[in-house]
Amino acid sequence: MPQVSLKLHARAQVSLKVASRSEYGKGPVGVLRRLDGQVPGVVYGHKQAPYSFKTSARDFEQILKKGGQNATILIEHEEDDKDSELALVREIQYHKVRGNAMHMDLLRIDPTETLRANVPLITVGVPEGVRNSGGALQQTLTSIEVECMVSEMPAAIEIDISSLEVGDSLHVSDLIEQETRITTDSVRTIVNVLAPRLATE
Repeated sequence: MPQVSLKLHARAQVSLKVASRSEYGKGPVGVLRRLDGQVPGVVYGHKQAPYSFKTSARDFEQILKKGGQNATILIEHEEDDKDSELALVREIQYHKVRGNAMHMDLLRIDPTETLRANVPLITVGVPEGVRNSGGALQQTLTSIEVECMVSEMPAAIEIDISSLEVGDSLHVSDLIEQETRITTDSVRTIVNVLAPRLATE
């Protein structure tokens, strides 16, 4: 099995200005989105009460375009009596047709705590077996679980698969040798390079 190179993408930090939200229910929240250009959200965790907020939909879309879904969010409150806090994106609900963000769930974090989370798994390069032998690439795993301090949590893990030949399979165990903080089951398959006959079938 060829050795593949592994690269960790550092997690960026982005700021999100928020204001307290009193709008609840389909009607008021719909008005909030349509007329005010705001998107609602909630931040919870760390044994604190959930906090419902609203933020500029345009600003949030810009954050997402810059990879904010895999960044650490610095929440800056409009209220003077609330301190800024750090959070991770837990879930974003998108409009089924337009694709814009409709609601977000954020999870409060402490940079010094240990967290287990899924991070995107990115493959780069065209396998040798696809490029020169007519094989086909089959990827079955697109994210991988990592356990580490929040401040060290990567935004993504990148692997170079260009050396894989027809018949090669890459498993999680092949990555754990290089990154011991991975907690996904080691027997899980990440990619296969299928023979031309199997690819056709």
